[in-house]
Amino acid sequence: MAEKLRAVASGSAVIDAEAFRRLAEPEKTPVTGLNLRETEVMELVARGFSNKEIAENLAIGEGTARNVLSSVLEKLGLRDRTQLAIFYWRRRL
Repeated sequence: MAEKLRAVASGSAVIDAEAFRRLAEPEKTPVTGLNLRETEVMELVARGFSNKEIAENLAIGEGTARNVLSSVLEKLGLRDRTQLAIFYWRRRL
């Protein structure tokens, strides 16, 4: 315990081995129920693209990009694009 306290005091991070394993190992759960366009938008959101950049990349309108993103969020039961990015990267899709 004292060793962990010294590590934290010196600025090092201390993480439980089980917590680290859960963070390091993706769930690799396939995402079902999304069509190809929704999957493309999910991937671009996860890479940090804005709605405008998504629209340009996929040659669609910005409003369409927003609508597709809304559909993805609703289908996956997620609140926002941050949750979507976390969802995506935890699964390493």
